[in-house]
Amino acid sequence: MNATSAPPAPLPDATVALRVQNQADQLRACLDSLFAQTLGAARTQIVAVDDGSTDSVGSLLRDVAADRPELLTVELPQRGPTPAEARNAAIEHTRGRYVIFLDACDQLAPDALERMVRAADRNEADVVLGKPAALGRRAVPTAMFRKSSAYAAPLTSKVYWTLTPDKLFRTELLRRAELSFPTDLRFGEDQPFTAAAYLAADAVSVLADSPCVLKGSPAPPASPVGPSDRVVLAERMMSMVHSLVPDGPGRDRLLSRHLEVELGKATGRALLAEDSSEERRRTLSHAESVLNTLATPGSLALLPRPLAVRYALLAAGHHEHAVRMAEYSAATGNPAPKKVVEGGKVFAALPYFRDPAVELPDSVFDITGQMKVMMELQKLRWDGPLLHLEGFAFFDQLSTASRRTHVVLRHRATGAEERYPVTAHRDDKLVNSKGRPRAMGRFATRVNLAQSSDGWPLAPGIWDVLLSVSFEGVTREVPLGAQRAATVDVVSRLPHILGPAPRTEGHQLIAVPAYTEKDHLMLEISERLPLHQPG
Repeated sequence: MNATSAPPAPLPDATVALRVQNQADQLRACLDSLFAQTLGAARTQIVAVDDGSTDSVGSLLRDVAADRPELLTVELPQRGPTPAEARNAAIEHTRGRYVIFLDACDQLAPDALERMVRAADRNEADVVLGKPAALGRRAVPTAMFRKSSAYAAPLTSKVYWTLTPDKLFRTELLRRAELSFPTDLRFGEDQPFTAAAYLAADAVSVLADSPCVLKGSPAPPASPVGPSDRVVLAERMMSMVHSLVPDGPGRDRLLSRHLEVELGKATGRALLAEDSSEERRRTLSHAESVLNTLATPGSLALLPRPLAVRYALLAAGHHEHAVRMAEYSAATGNPAPKKVVEGGKVFAALPYFRDPAVELPDSVFDITGQMKVMMELQKLRWDGPLLHLEGFAFFDQLSTASRRTHVVLRHRATGAEERYPVTAHRDDKLVNSKGRPRAMGRFATRVNLAQSSDGWPLAPGIWDVLLSVSFEGVTREVPLGAQRAATVDVVSRLPHILGPAPRTEGHQLIAVPAYTEKDHLMLEISERLPLHQPG
C-alpha cells in the first residue's frame, strides 16, 4: 500500500507579530484581546517575541502557549536597542497571509482582524490602516481616520502621516519588496519599514468607522533619544523619499512631513531641552546639511511660516538666529504677526522679516496661499438666458477694501473664459470667523449666456463657474457652489433656452446647470432641435 502524506495545513489569514519587553503586567490583557478575535483561532497566528525581558514575561508566554496552539513564542537572549530585531524575528516566523505588528501594551478590538482582513481581500489592498484609539492618555493619530477609504493614495492622502507598523500588511508584499526593520537606527525604525510598504503597495485602505487598534504606553527606549537622533531619522526618511518618489508635488508633500515632524522636533523643543552644547552643535550642523541637500523649494513652501523661517536661517548658517526662532515658536502667548500686503501678496511680519542682518527673501514669509476664502452661494435663478447669482465671498484674514471680485466662466475643453463683474451692497452683519466685520463681502451678478465678450452666445461644452475673489489687491480663484444655502436647487436639471443656435440652423442653444462630484457648479451648453408643443 502506498503511503500518502497529509495535506499541508491551511495558512492562517492573519499573523499578529507581538513584541514583548518587560511588560508582564500588560501582556495578559493584550493576549486576551488576541484570543477573543472573531476571526477565530484557526485563522490566526500569534508570534510573540520576548525581546530580552528580565521580568516574568518568558514564563508567562510559555505557560499560555502550552494551551494555545496558535501562539508561537520566540525568545531573544538580550534586549535590542530598538524593536527592530524583535519584529524582524517575528517576520521570519510569520505564516499568515497578512501580518500586523503590535507591542504588549496594545490591544485589538474583538472584530479588528476580521474587519481588516475582509477589507484587504475585498479591496485587494496590500496595507490596511485600522482606526486607533488610546488606552489611557496616549495620543493617537486622527487626520487619516476621518472616513473610511478603499483606496487611499500615499502621495495625496493623509495616510503617510502615520508611520507606525500597527497596520495590516500583506505578507507577500513584505517578501516581494524585501522589507525589514532597519537595525542601524537608534530611533524611529518603524518609519522606513512602513513608508516603504506604503510606496510599494498596489492599494492602501483605511477603516475609520470604529477603532481596531487600542494603543497603550510603550516601554521606554533602551537609551535616551537626543535631537541628533531625530535629524538622523529625518535624513534617512528624506533620502528614501527622494529614491522612491519621482520629482513633483507628491515628493514635496512627503518631504514636508519629515521636515515638519522629525526635523521640526529635532531643531525645536528637543533642541531647546538639550543640555549638552556639543549635542546642540551637532544637531544644528547636521540639520543645516539636510536642508541644503534634501529639502526642495516645494516641500519648504508647504511648511508653517515660522518653521520655514527657522529653516531658512539654518540653511544659511545662522544657527543662533535659528535657535531664537525656535524659542519664538515654543513660546506661548505670542501675538499674531502683522500682515503686510504688497503687490498682490500677503507676508507675515515674523521675526527676521526684512532684517538686513540675515537678508532672508520675502518668499519665506509669504502667506498668500494661506488666505482662506469664506463664501456661500445663496441664490441661483434664471430669467431667460440670464443667470442671476448672489452670495458672499471674502478673505477671512483680510478686510473687504478695494474689492475687484468677478464671476468667471471657463470652458473646460478650450480654456476660453468670460468674466462678469459683481455688484455689492453693504451688510454690517457679515463677519469673519473671529467676528470682525466684512461688510462689503456680498456679491451679485447677472450672467448673460446669450452674449459673450465677442458678441456670440457661449460656445457649446462644459463651462465651470468660478469666483475670482479679490480684496486689498489679493486675488484667489475658487469654484462656486460647494458652499451654498439650502434654498439653492441642486436637484433639478431643467434646460434653459438661450436662443437660436448661431451655428446650426433650426436648432436651439440651451444651458443646463449641474454639479461636479465635489459640488462645484458647472453649466452644460448644447444645441438641440426645438421641442414642439402639442396642438
